[in-house]
Amino acid sequence: MRHWLAALAALSCLLPASWPARAADIEAGRARAEQCVTCHGTEGITADPSIPSLAGQKERYLQWQLVFFRNGRRKSEIMNPLAADLSDEELRNLGAYFASLPRANPPPGTPDPALQAEGKQAAARHRCAGCHMDDYAGSQAAPAIAHQTRAYTEKALRDYRSAARPSVGVAAMNEVAGGLSDADITAIAVYLEKPE
Repeated sequence: MRHWLAALAALSCLLPASWPARAADIEAGRARAEQCVTCHGTEGITADPSIPSLAGQKERYLQWQLVFFRNGRRKSEIMNPLAADLSDEELRNLGAYFASLPRANPPPGTPDPALQAEGKQAAARHRCAGCHMDDYAGSQAAPAIAHQTRAYTEKALRDYRSAARPSVGVAAMNEVAGGLSDADITAIAVYLEKPE
């Protein structure tokens, strides 16, 4: 676990040299994000449970995902062409804008108590809090995973497990998800919608 955290910290050294030199422009990010609203929702909160809300997400995580979409390392018929022409400055601005927004509230509805308890145990067993923090609000390149919909979280975990989605820097998520059963994935996704 510690080697993953150290690798994530070291990953910041791989960012383009110009990134730390200038502060991101949140207002420029807001303007550039106009095309994101269709899928990710006004103010970064989506209405489609299969699409992630970006509001309040970690800035560095967002930047890296856009880099992965831009260079094709992360595959998406929609996101690859949208990210292809983004400059490094636009990546910074978009990350800063979405990170500045208030996080989404938990999705409505009451989770199945037994499934939520199973998810809590599975999250602890697989040490999700080691990177994503005790409140699952994320840290640096490790995203906030609380309050995303179960549909999105399930898909993300299945994609990590099959290596269809790359981890940031090291293969932490691919390695962790590789050990998840279908039942673990479902339970963790239910738990993370509304972690206790």
